[in-house]
Amino acid sequence: MSEVIQPDILHIEACNFIDKPMGGQLNFSRQLMKALGNRLALVGWANSSSEPIGRWFEKMIDGTMYRYFAIGHEGSSNVRPLVPARLTTWFQIKRYLPRILSIGIPNIIVREHAVLMAMSLTSKYNLCYYFPGVEAPLSISRYPLAKYFAKFFDQLFFQSLGREATRILAAADELAIEELKQSAGDNLRGKNIHSFPTRVDTDIYHPANSSSVRRRLGLPGDVIIATTTSRIHWAKGWPFLLEAFELFHNRFPKSLLVFVGDGVEREALERKAASLGLNSSVIVTGYQPPTSIASYIQSSDLFIMASLKEGWSTVLLEALACKVPIVTTRFSSADAIVRHGINGFVVDRHPEKFYEAMNEALRLVDVARYTDGVIDQYALKNLTKDLFKLWPLIKNDVNTQGVTL
Repeated sequence: MSEVIQPDILHIEACNFIDKPMGGQLNFSRQLMKALGNRLALVGWANSSSEPIGRWFEKMIDGTMYRYFAIGHEGSSNVRPLVPARLTTWFQIKRYLPRILSIGIPNIIVREHAVLMAMSLTSKYNLCYYFPGVEAPLSISRYPLAKYFAKFFDQLFFQSLGREATRILAAADELAIEELKQSAGDNLRGKNIHSFPTRVDTDIYHPANSSSVRRRLGLPGDVIIATTTSRIHWAKGWPFLLEAFELFHNRFPKSLLVFVGDGVEREALERKAASLGLNSSVIVTGYQPPTSIASYIQSSDLFIMASLKEGWSTVLLEALACKVPIVTTRFSSADAIVRHGINGFVVDRHPEKFYEAMNEALRLVDVARYTDGVIDQYALKNLTKDLFKLWPLIKNDVNTQGVTL
């Protein structure tokens, strides 16, 4: 158990910092917490009805005591709320911003569009905005009408970004960053966007004996297992994966496709799998903690991914760290993480080509040796050093009067 110290970084995110919502933003928050501990003060959702809303209090997470500010109670991540979560987040941050800032921490790190758009800061603050990906968020929204507001939303966001951020990082490669700059236009004139890959916790994600891991998970030892990890959303490409796996399964009847994750489209995925005659060969695990996610990857012969867009893909790094061959569609960071023909393949969005790459990946022999040479640059142990090299902190000189615990 750790004592509360005076934090010097304020981290605001639309999550509960424990298990919801599943995805890259929560993963990065958890990595920050492991790297920085209670140097962070956390602002996010309450995960218990007993937690106070709208004021600072002390909260224990994984044995570390944090200063915590809950902006409201979290909703279900598997049910589409009547009011979009992004709008609720914006409203709650706007509502509580003076109380949040009353803690007197000048260094703020944010990854959520809606959080940044609710900010109104002075020059005393040192705000780092870290793009979790460079795609327009409303273009992949769960709300069909959202796409009609995407351009207006992006314009407002880039205005806020240019006004509030002192440092801008992006989990994306240089090509994607250049496209992002073009989308921003004059709003980011004079500001640099630095590529900052996401990280992988190599204490959790590492190679293991697949046979023993399969026995622990209750998976058969005599089948080929292809695994993917993500929330179940059309933008992650699950319909495409099922089509490619159908071809693979025809070639290798003793094979399984394991979806590690959950989401609003889980029932649609299971219906499509059944319609393809794959219901007994497709497993959906539901939400899993990082240690279990690592186990499913370690049990696999292949890791596959078919997202339409990504930032710097954390899940590809997790597969890389476990030294499992990767087959993925092309998106930002895929070509940087996967060396074609060495530790996997990056292919076009065509089911037959993807199936052929899966077949080829089973015969790769240099996956482990290649990983040994590259994984350190993505390791969580280097996160703090790399972050502060790009985002120097400033001293705590903001007025701290009025802090309520």
